[in-house]
Amino acid sequence: MRGFYASVCLFILVPVIAGQDTSNQKRMEFTLPQAPWTMTLPAENFKLARKQMKPDGTGAYFHLTDEEQGLNLSMYIEPASRCKDSKSCRDMVWKSGNPAWENPKNVVLAEIGGASYFEFLIPSFRGMPVQQQNMYVQYVEQGFWVDLHLSKVLYKPEEHQLFKRIVKSIMFEPKKSQ
Repeated sequence: MRGFYASVCLFILVPVIAGQDTSNQKRMEFTLPQAPWTMTLPAENFKLARKQMKPDGTGAYFHLTDEEQGLNLSMYIEPASRCKDSKSCRDMVWKSGNPAWENPKNVVLAEIGGASYFEFLIPSFRGMPVQQQNMYVQYVEQGFWVDLHLSKVLYKPEEHQLFKRIVKSIMFEPKKSQ
């Protein structure tokens, strides 16, 4: 069965529920065929809502939801050609902006471990109150870039630990040889 999962990760780019890590948590795995690593995060209550791979296999998009905690997590994985490190990727994404970021409040640019991020609160969207907290975290590992976005509607400041806990739990592990 292990060989089957390794093949899936290497050739098809499908997230799978991995074995146990040191804290006995089930983890979800994400990678690209060319990436020398597999990115993992605790599965917790996340469910894969969408995955999309570029036809040439050089990039992928994943969207996960945790309905229990009201969290959304999305990420792009691609070669790091437009930026070379976490901070330059963060600055590039922040400067590029997004029309959906209506009047962001409480903007913070910082780092957690080796990952640079920016975060902000969107009080309303198109006139409707949403209180949506957004955190964009940038990882660059061995020539590949992960642009990770966490968001939560009806956010309360005491929920900020959810975001930090997820960011701190991300791991990049060398792919296992077959």
